Amino acid sequence: MLVSEFPKLPLRAVLFADGAFSHPEGKTAQGVLRHSTALRPVAIVDRSHPSPTSASVVPGTDVPVVGSIEEAMRFDPEALVVALTESDFGESVDGKFLHTPRDPGDLPVFWWDTIRTAVRHGLHVISCLHARLLETELAGMLAEGQRIIDIRRPYENLPKYSGRLTRTRAKLIHVAGSDCVVGKRTAALQIHREALSRGIDSGYVGTGQTCLLAGCTEGAIIDRTPVFQAAGLVEHLVQRADPRHDLLAIKGQASVMHPAFGGLATAILQGSQPDAVIFVHDPDRGARYHWDHLPLADLETEIRMVEQLGGAPVAAIATRGRAGVRRLSALGLPVADVLDGDGAAVLLDAAEAVWSGPRGARAVGGTR
Repeated sequence: MLVSEFPKLPLRAVLFADGAFSHPEGKTAQGVLRHSTALRPVAIVDRSHPSPTSASVVPGTDVPVVGSIEEAMRFDPEALVVALTESDFGESVDGKFLHTPRDPGDLPVFWWDTIRTAVRHGLHVISCLHARLLETELAGMLAEGQRIIDIRRPYENLPKYSGRLTRTRAKLIHVAGSDCVVGKRTAALQIHREALSRGIDSGYVGTGQTCLLAGCTEGAIIDRTPVFQAAGLVEHLVQRADPRHDLLAIKGQASVMHPAFGGLATAILQGSQPDAVIFVHDPDRGARYHWDHLPLADLETEIRMVEQLGGAPVAAIATRGRAGVRRLSALGLPVADVLDGDGAAVLLDAAEAVWSGPRGARAVGGTR
């Protein structure tokens, strides 16, 4: 994990999110800004961003947005974080973002120039790219002590799934959802933050690149794992985290009914063996993200599927905006926006009620 790579954290970091920071493709940079304990963003590189700071995208933050790594050097960074993958590439056309994903390793010239310049300036490079930068000429440019870390690397020594291992201490909240990019990671980290604010010994199990950049108890890039080994890896991560915490939060990927990613989503759900599930949904979305020809599954059907596959009840629904909360309240479950008021508290209360019984005690812990 990232936290084991450097002796001193947080690192002062420039986030590279060129062309994408204010769009869904900028979710990694947005997540780092909102939640990272491993990185301290000091600047963001995005030539197309119209505002001089990050505040318009992530309220409550005020990080300068600049047009180049050279401009960012005046903020005395220690690292460049390439907070995009090749598939996040897009360009502004007539004021609108046109998503034009590229193949792994097919980087725009500006991306390569930015990374090379960062290395020449002595910065560490932490990359979310599919291309492995350590296998390029950049490795030969490193000075003593300078690092390139390819975040999207496979987990070494993949464990087998047993299905027999039970937790001895932690309760586990799994955050599932109806699609990609609906806010699962934000919900999971806000619930984790709410638990910590209550004095609960909470941990976070990361399943994707932003989770590792944010800082997590245990984590891996699950989508770099063969699907038949993914559940075993999640089981292993949860078991490693269990003895240290009373509560664990874990984020699923995509949707169990997603035609492309359902196998991955199911592996994470079943590998985590949850006690309660928070389900994230955007009621305004009718089609799959980047698959406009594929409609979302029926919401109630998907919730039932998650409960059947995961063996734990959906305790509450997370969404964005008060209008969304009102629309989803008809399902008869608690609904909240995790970024609005006490939204995270509502979701955590609902999860705790699953294992605390009708009296609703807040005690967390015990065996599963």
